[in-house]
Amino acid sequence: MVKARSKELVKMTFLDEALSSVSSMEGIDAEESQIFKVDGKYSHFFEVLSGSCLIATTWRELPSSDEVTGLMSLKAGDGALILPGEPYLLKITSDSEVSEFVLGNYVQ
Repeated sequence: MVKARSKELVKMTFLDEALSSVSSMEGIDAEESQIFKVDGKYSHFFEVLSGSCLIATTWRELPSSDEVTGLMSLKAGDGALILPGEPYLLKITSDSEVSEFVLGNYVQ
């Protein structure tokens, strides 16, 4: 999981080359999760447009775990990149707007 200001994070193409195309992509409204999600094929980029959110991670080796091993607080203008295979849980505060971008397929 990587956190930075959104405008800076999209420049970090060494993390995920699809980040360079985020500005031309249409994001979807991110949905809050009640359990940890894992996407083994795609990276997910979250951008906080207004308000704030929390993103938690757990053990990559134990994706069924509900133990929080990392927690990030994001505010308007922040972004976070979740890499393929990384379990995450998203909590969005009320009256907040968070966009989600599903990036390239990296698993053959």
